[in-house]
Amino acid sequence: MSEGIVYADVKFKKHQKTEGKDGATASTVNDATHSEISIPKAGRNQPSTDTNAGDPDSQEGLKVRAGGCDPVKVVLVTLCFLLMGTVIGLRFLYISNLPTKNTELQILQAAYNRNLTGLEKAFTSALMIKERELQELQDKNKDLQEKERAVWQQNEELRKERTPPSCPTNTGNNDCPQPMNCAEGWEYYGGKCYYFSPDKLTWAQSRDECITRGGHLVIIGSLEEQTFLDQKSGTKISTEPEDKFWIGLTDSINENEWLWVDNSSLSTRFWLGDREPDDWKGENPDGEDCVRMGEPGGTKDVKSWLDVNCNKTQRRICETKPPL
Repeated sequence: MSEGIVYADVKFKKHQKTEGKDGATASTVNDATHSEISIPKAGRNQPSTDTNAGDPDSQEGLKVRAGGCDPVKVVLVTLCFLLMGTVIGLRFLYISNLPTKNTELQILQAAYNRNLTGLEKAFTSALMIKERELQELQDKNKDLQEKERAVWQQNEELRKERTPPSCPTNTGNNDCPQPMNCAEGWEYYGGKCYYFSPDKLTWAQSRDECITRGGHLVIIGSLEEQTFLDQKSGTKISTEPEDKFWIGLTDSINENEWLWVDNSSLSTRFWLGDREPDDWKGENPDGEDCVRMGEPGGTKDVKSWLDVNCNKTQRRICETKPPL
């Protein structure tokens, strides 16, 4: 760097004191001459020796700050450029990958649609198979019902052919012809033969006597049979209160457990009134464990059973199947 020359006009006034002969002091002023001052110009890399360099009001201080570089600003600017570059790079990366992602999404959507369509077809096919199987089962069930109905009709026709018409049950018509397949003294009804005894025995004796005749004390299993026996016995008994018929029902083994002579349980009941059976112990301390039936002329509701002491003597009703 070249040296600069600064010219300055400096006037110095020099005051001098002179002492006169009389001892008085006199002051004189002398003007200084012009001077030339040469100041070397400091370079950029040389430290400034000017004490006013850091002063904002100093011209030399302004020149140094304007020519310098602030590190903080440099770092901030650099970071801004880096951030901007990162954002631009990410944006470019996103835009460049967007078609790929869309393609992958389309592929996945297509695969899902294919799988869904396959499942729908499989489900529809399975449902059609099950519906077809159900229809086949319904058709088979319908065929079986029709066959069962046909067999039942055939059985009914055969039964009607083999069963001769029974006599009226509400009258004592002695002119009713007796079926040829019942023994003498027995009366036919509903595929069975019945014997109404004229003599009287105890319940146990009556049971054994029916067995001797090839049958057993009557077992009543239906309303129709009870109606026939109630009406028929009503035509055979007298108005005497103790003129009744033993039937094959007893609870002599276990109280209130009524069993028929074949040990089958009682299912259909035709007790007389609301008090029967009452197991009255007035005649026998063992009570009443055997059943008799019958009212003169029959009953309106065919309920004619009474429990009574098994040792009493009564008439009896035996039953058996007709011989072939």
